[in-house]
Amino acid sequence: MGFPDRSRFGRTRLAVELLEDRTTPTKFAELTLPELVATGAVAGDRVNVVMSASTNTAADAATLAAAPFATSVRALGFGIYSVALTAGTDLGTAAAYLAARPGVATVTPDVMIRVQRTPNDPSYSSLYGMTKIGAPTAWDSSTGNRNFVVAVIDTGVDYNHPDLAANMWKNTGEIAGNGVDDDRNGYIDDIYGWDFANNDSNPMDDNGHGTHVAGTIGAVGNNGVGVAGVNWNVQIMALKFLSANGSGYTSSAVAALNYAVARGVKLSNNSWGGGGYDSSLAAAIGRAQTAGHIFVAAAGNSGQNIDSIASYPASYIQSYNNVVTVAATDSADRLASFSNYGASAVTLAAPGVGILSTTPNNTYSSYSGTSMAAPHVTGAIALYWSANPTLTYSQVIAKLKSSVDPVAGLSGKVSTGGRLNVGKMFASTSPPPVVSTGPKVTAATFSGSTATQLDKVRVTFDRAINAATFTAADIVGLTGPNGAITASYSIVAVAGSNNTQFDILFGARTVAGSYSLTFGPNIADVNGKLMDQNGNGTLGETTADRYTATGALVLNVTKTYSATGLPLAIRDYMTTSSTINITDAIKISDLNVKVSLTHTYDSDLVITLTSPTVNGVAGKTVTLFNRRGGSGDNLTNTTFDDEAAIAIASGAAPFNGTFRPDALLSAFDGLNTQGVWTLKVTDMAAYDTGSLTGWSLVVNGTTGAGPSGKSMALGFHDDLVLAHEAPAPITFDAAPIAVEVSAPARGTSTSSFAVDYGTSSTRAPLSWMAPEAERRSSAWADTARGETDTSFTPRETRFANRDDSDSPHGAAVATLYFAPEASASDSGSVIDFFFDAEV
Repeated sequence: MGFPDRSRFGRTRLAVELLEDRTTPTKFAELTLPELVATGAVAGDRVNVVMSASTNTAADAATLAAAPFATSVRALGFGIYSVALTAGTDLGTAAAYLAARPGVATVTPDVMIRVQRTPNDPSYSSLYGMTKIGAPTAWDSSTGNRNFVVAVIDTGVDYNHPDLAANMWKNTGEIAGNGVDDDRNGYIDDIYGWDFANNDSNPMDDNGHGTHVAGTIGAVGNNGVGVAGVNWNVQIMALKFLSANGSGYTSSAVAALNYAVARGVKLSNNSWGGGGYDSSLAAAIGRAQTAGHIFVAAAGNSGQNIDSIASYPASYIQSYNNVVTVAATDSADRLASFSNYGASAVTLAAPGVGILSTTPNNTYSSYSGTSMAAPHVTGAIALYWSANPTLTYSQVIAKLKSSVDPVAGLSGKVSTGGRLNVGKMFASTSPPPVVSTGPKVTAATFSGSTATQLDKVRVTFDRAINAATFTAADIVGLTGPNGAITASYSIVAVAGSNNTQFDILFGARTVAGSYSLTFGPNIADVNGKLMDQNGNGTLGETTADRYTATGALVLNVTKTYSATGLPLAIRDYMTTSSTINITDAIKISDLNVKVSLTHTYDSDLVITLTSPTVNGVAGKTVTLFNRRGGSGDNLTNTTFDDEAAIAIASGAAPFNGTFRPDALLSAFDGLNTQGVWTLKVTDMAAYDTGSLTGWSLVVNGTTGAGPSGKSMALGFHDDLVLAHEAPAPITFDAAPIAVEVSAPARGTSTSSFAVDYGTSSTRAPLSWMAPEAERRSSAWADTARGETDTSFTPRETRFANRDDSDSPHGAAVATLYFAPEASASDSGSVIDFFFDAEV
């Protein structure tokens, strides 16, 4: 949807309310006058005096000036005066003295009056939700804090949007574009966050949903552009785990939440749902609770009672008290017809119908859904918590619940019976009651005095600790890559932390890999309360209240692996395969390939490299050399390197030197080296033959993080109707690009399956070709006959071809080739590629 017609927007008239006669304004009734002065709510150096007479007289002015603490008297008109006080005068004492003078009617503090703040953003008048939730009242107290970070776990965020760019979180520990994990958190160049859907550093929104959510939370306010978020000032961390079509895997959601919690982020918005209970996501939310993190979840759009029909992640509220679940209401406070509800499983409601917010590419759109309601609540929590940073997550949630506007139609539908009102959260300055529990660890981070060792864990507690109770005796044990480690420990309070942070020091550990350190629970706060890590109110439980810190020593390495068993013959119309089995677990940051072979007429040859098969899913295949070199002979120490200045297509036999391959080797970045790598040399013509005499892999990467456990390759799994999309775009030129896809084995008891493949959009007409020889060996050979060239021009329809098999088969592998059609240009790209299985 486009930007609404601005001609409909009127400018809100500013107004103030008249003060009633009272010494202490009711808004601040809970605070003493000195406290009000400290907050800036009242002036500390003067009072206002109203005389019985309605005109100013010299006699009344002299009476006031005679007060022993008065330094000056200023007439304000109509018998009202401002009396300035000497420094240090108590306002209460001065007011009482002056109130006893003859002719004085009332004495009041000089209260600071603010207009009810409304931003100058041109579309603000279309944001009914902001007025409905009392945001203008809250903005009188705070418009946000740039030090507060909110994680938006969604489809990504358009971090270049002019209404969001200034409020985007940026990782100051990372140097953009240098290809190095500067902050050693396991993610390279994570400047704005991370894309867990495509495992890269660019969480740009390619759907629109996440950007819309982010705008409601924190579009820049009062900037004369577009809309305003609940927070005018905030930091939005973009954590993308949903792909362009709005779907994603639970593992990616878990990784995104863990990323935020590991970086100390206290609040996340989760406007997504689907699937059943998942123990890994439950565990992640539980650990987020331990860290004091609030997980705001959309209730879901099925229009059902989730007290009886669970909907996740909203229903995790039944297990974890850090979850806040949000239903959607319209502009009349009616529960939206699509909104889920639940008297125990849904916390409160917020506006979620016709919500205008930011969308990618400098646009604004109106969306509806509980996905739009949740960010109103997330924004409200961020606004309040940033203004009250010492509160615990449970205190903030208690404040949120107690501040709702009761709505009759929500009674029995949400646990609070009401709709969000952030203005009420700020209306009372009394903090919520402190929950009486013991201290807990909110963060623990391994580090080392050099980049090649670990020798310290920095522990952060949620309150001040009695340092005398935290000693080496509280350390249960340290484990490393090779098992338990015997070590000596010393505990040092971190200077300036008020005993909320401590360093556990131990001897340097230099072996790459995972480490853990367990300590507690006999560590007490200044009130003598032992640890209550699980938050159940029972303090100092021997096992349950211990804390285990985890970390890894990640080392940068460069290794070369060379093939054995060579030379191998290269024959006409045949493929020669050679393998390298790597046992080292290295996360690849850069991969180069060196190849030597003898062969006349090099343009007969196609050379590909395939990464290891992982968990039954075929590795990714990259075409290094596609019929280049014309009639020239041999490849002599030819190095394929993405950073090379010369493309292999521009080189000449025998290609002695370094060249850019036909397809980029960066496709392997982020993968784990473990497993069998395969180089294939295919002779596509007759008469000329030769030998593969040598090849090697040069790997730059990190070790110590452990195997990734999954492949980035295209493929499908044993899930029902599961789409697996390739990183996009896949670029190609006149030479085909090979992509291997695989199917798991199935037995006679397994139901039939079908495979769909195609594209939803491309930048050039495209052909899909499964070579006859490979299709004959595939599980779907019988139904693929006669389709060697399955070319088509992509249309709106998602599926272009289908192969079925009802018979038992072993693991099957086929190769699809991307290539332009004869009528197309000689280059293009695939926007997305999918390979679906119905099992």
